[in-house]
Amino acid sequence: MTRSTDKRVLQFCHGYDGPFLDCARQYASLFAGSGYKVTTVFLTGKADPRVAEGCASDEVLFLEFSSSAIRGLKLGAIRALRKIAAARDFSFCIAHRFKPVYITLLATRLPVIGVHHAFGDYKRGSRQFFANFFSKRLSLLGVSDAVRDDMRRSLKKWPAERIQTLYNRVDIEALQSRLVPAAEAREALKLDAGAWIVGNVGRLHPDKDQATLLRGFAQALPA
Repeated sequence: MTRSTDKRVLQFCHGYDGPFLDCARQYASLFAGSGYKVTTVFLTGKADPRVAEGCASDEVLFLEFSSSAIRGLKLGAIRALRKIAAARDFSFCIAHRFKPVYITLLATRLPVIGVHHAFGDYKRGSRQFFANFFSKRLSLLGVSDAVRDDMRRSLKKWPAERIQTLYNRVDIEALQSRLVPAAEAREALKLDAGAWIVGNVGRLHPDKDQATLLRGFAQALPA
């Protein structure tokens, strides 16, 4: 097998559902003009050319593992990633969520930056042991100060500087180019042209707790 000599960054993502395709795009775009090429690997999800086009990477690979296939020791995923890494000169890995962190640390000798998007990822004793065992190669990012602080509480022996915050961001110009005028948006959403609107922007997910928001709006209605 011929090994590529290009300087490369490995970005390893659990999947591309919900906000995670845009997260992959955000991190890949950080290396534009840097001299590094970005290989983005998706652990789950079917190969999709629209996904490949949307994550701003030089190379996109789909491992297409099912959820059931990545339970337990994840040996198949470890073998697959090891094969990918053997053919490319990766300098380090950015791994989103715990399973990609786990797989990369066992499959390669790369330094790993683990990006965490939720609370509680290191509350389990087994995960704390794993992170401590690989602490020389592992650094951690939270997508908010709250997530960062949650990890710091779980990994009490880690220096604070090894667990930092990097907020998610948006491509403002790209988003603005897709917006429509306010009147047209109201018409498309079937909203009264003169009404005062209070809205909630975000994906439907228990973590976002839209149920509490709706109950609050209901209580605020005039009797």
